[in-house]
Amino acid sequence: MNTRPNFPQLLDIADHDALWQWIQRHYRVEGEWRTLWLNGLPLGRLNLQWYEQIVKDWQGGLEVRADGLALNADNWLAMGDSLQYMAAKWSRSGLLKGWRNECFDVFDTEGKPLFVLERAAFRPLGLQSHAVHVNGLACADEQWQFWIGRRSPYKAVAPDKLDNLVGGGIAAGESALEALVRESQEEAGLPADLFRHVETVSRLHSVRSVPRGLHDEILHVFDVVLPPGFEPENQDGEVASFALFTVADLTAAMHKDLLMDDSLLVTLDAFRRFSLLLPDHPLTQWLRSRQVGGQ
Repeated sequence: MNTRPNFPQLLDIADHDALWQWIQRHYRVEGEWRTLWLNGLPLGRLNLQWYEQIVKDWQGGLEVRADGLALNADNWLAMGDSLQYMAAKWSRSGLLKGWRNECFDVFDTEGKPLFVLERAAFRPLGLQSHAVHVNGLACADEQWQFWIGRRSPYKAVAPDKLDNLVGGGIAAGESALEALVRESQEEAGLPADLFRHVETVSRLHSVRSVPRGLHDEILHVFDVVLPPGFEPENQDGEVASFALFTVADLTAAMHKDLLMDDSLLVTLDAFRRFSLLLPDHPLTQWLRSRQVGGQ
């Protein structure tokens, strides 16, 4: 971003301790998990429900291993088609909720895209997805503040929860920057030229068990300072409103569990980078451990 905000006051130790306890409750993988091997690569993780469902429904090559399931297809295109067919069957039967008709890329361990798959299937299969998040900052009342969105009450996931200024999945074939520009225009009406010189400030690995399976996502984080007088305006109906939050307001909202999980993670990482957290506190150390690629 073009100006680095200066937040002079640290959060107090009670805030650190309470937020660290929140992280430990929300960011953990509970239960028994098995590796999902696809054409020889360990790309997903399965709980018992989806393990058993795949054994029942997979129509290609299948090997039961001591640590999980190995699915095989003739090539990656065939693998993607077979997984899409199986996931669509789950959706039609009511087993898989939240079908979006949107696809994400499935990458290998080196970051090479292998095939595309409906995004609703990622959590049941424990596949890793990618998303962009934007910390929207503005100087108001002589202090730096965060623009925060409130999700629409009609959203299927986390209705009415507070969110970062912008947050959304990176679609199949998109770069992080392309997704940033698209999501920012749709969710907040931000002009594309605002991102002409923007750079990724963090890449965070978010992993936690969720009712649908495993949430495993790389969050590509950007900081953007909005011009004086500019107010974000939602374009796609997914955000009900925006408001400026001081650090104290935002910390209080975190204590009340008003933010979406990944939005809270992204915000806490901003607090870390802006020196609002004690460097040796376990919360700060954990946030550092979530960094991907040396960010």
